[in-house]
Amino acid sequence: MEMKILAVAQGKGGVGKTTTAVNTSFEAAEAGARVLVVDLDSGDLSKTMARFKLEIPASALFLDSPPVVPTHESNISLIAADQLLANLIYMPLETALRNFRVNLLVFAEKGYDLCVIDTAPGVSIALAAALHAADAVISPVEMEEYSIEGIKKMMRVILNARQRNPKLQFLGLLPSMVDRRNPRQVRHLAEVRAAHEELLVPVTIGLRTSVAEAQSIGEPVWKSKKTTARAAGAEMRALGQYIRTKMGVKA
Repeated sequence: MEMKILAVAQGKGGVGKTTTAVNTSFEAAEAGARVLVVDLDSGDLSKTMARFKLEIPASALFLDSPPVVPTHESNISLIAADQLLANLIYMPLETALRNFRVNLLVFAEKGYDLCVIDTAPGVSIALAAALHAADAVISPVEMEEYSIEGIKKMMRVILNARQRNPKLQFLGLLPSMVDRRNPRQVRHLAEVRAAHEELLVPVTIGLRTSVAEAQSIGEPVWKSKKTTARAAGAEMRALGQYIRTKMGVKA
């Protein structure tokens, strides 16, 4: 089976991209998939999943020569963010797009089933490369005015990416970090559903402290003993199952 590539992308920071990438990776690994996680963001994901780290920095995926893939016993392997990612601004776009996609194929040949890429906020060469290589993209969105306004901007970025990468599937907008005790956020969620129902993922991720706490110790939220983790774990598992089903990753 070929390796499927998922990009987690949103123009705004702090909307749950890393949380989505982390728990999607854990869920797929528990389902029996071999998962490669690539951190093209600030490194928060790299801290959470540090115990799975390969000795290959993320910037190496943009070099002209493919990386040597080490043997790795775990179902999850991490390619961590590093400071040299900042140098991508000096790289020609076409070179970055080509190298990133070609270098990821090396991991596909090693038997990985799913690659999850956490991207940084804003439009960048790294984001363009992720979308160029990806089979699918999912966009977490917070139920606040400024985040909702970014939906159209993100949709334009994805549509542009599909001109270069026609196979790119948009899995949907993921309502993320939704505070159901906040009337404003509940109202915004209803408004987004009314306006963009066909674009929404059929899972809503609530705002719960158990999610951040589990992430801080490098565990999936459903392994937390906290009461609030039960609902959070059910949501994250449902999200992972939705993504695997849509992408055709082994169950």
